[in-house]
Amino acid sequence: MGDFYETLGVSRGASPSEIRSAFRRLARQHHPDVSPSPDAAARFAEITAAYRVLSRPDLRARHDRGEIVEPPPPPPRESRRRQAARARAYKIRVESVINDLLDAERREAAYRAEATLFVVAGWLSTLAAAAARPSVLAGTDAVAMRLALWGAWLVSLWWLARRLWVLLERYTYRPALLSVTAPALPAQPFNRNAVVAALMGGYATALVLGYWLGLVVNHREGTPVPAFEALHDGILFPPLVVALLNRFYFLEQSLRRA
Repeated sequence: MGDFYETLGVSRGASPSEIRSAFRRLARQHHPDVSPSPDAAARFAEITAAYRVLSRPDLRARHDRGEIVEPPPPPPRESRRRQAARARAYKIRVESVINDLLDAERREAAYRAEATLFVVAGWLSTLAAAAARPSVLAGTDAVAMRLALWGAWLVSLWWLARRLWVLLERYTYRPALLSVTAPALPAQPFNRNAVVAALMGGYATALVLGYWLGLVVNHREGTPVPAFEALHDGILFPPLVVALLNRFYFLEQSLRRA
């Protein structure tokens, strides 16, 4: 097979990196697809055989002792079918990761939209109910209608309490004493006590502003505007409105996923 060191143009004391660099340089120079020489394929085969021997310490040691060393066979090439199967599996994994990220983003957007619906719709409906006092339209003798409204209020309040608890668990943390030795930052962004206080303060503000707006709009000389009616409707109607909008929102999300 000749002297493999001469084939690669390196000394016998060449390091593995020098042998690798010489092989790459000669391979680029004598590759059949690059070199116009008619014996480029044979020369490239000699360079490859020399590198396969000198790149393995055991075969290089045998060559240095003067033994006849046959270059090891090239590693088996992966079939095109196996390469295609691997590419498909890799594509499926990438698509799965991307779909998981997109699903997580969609879920987060849905939670944020629901939280916004709670705050905005709750505040506006409280303001409007306290100002307009829609229960006046039912009259004082419509006992059955009032009982039906309060029954629907209980169901709506139960539903909203469940959804509100989910949102609080997702976006708020319970205040606790942090350990001095191992302080831990909460994963949620907001303090639960602060959020609950803000919600209650906003609700009370909407009641007061709604009552004041009712005084301005509906005031007539000699016609009293009882605060009880504003408080009654400000408590009764907002949960009904928010629960109805919440159910419509969930229905729209279900139709979009279908």
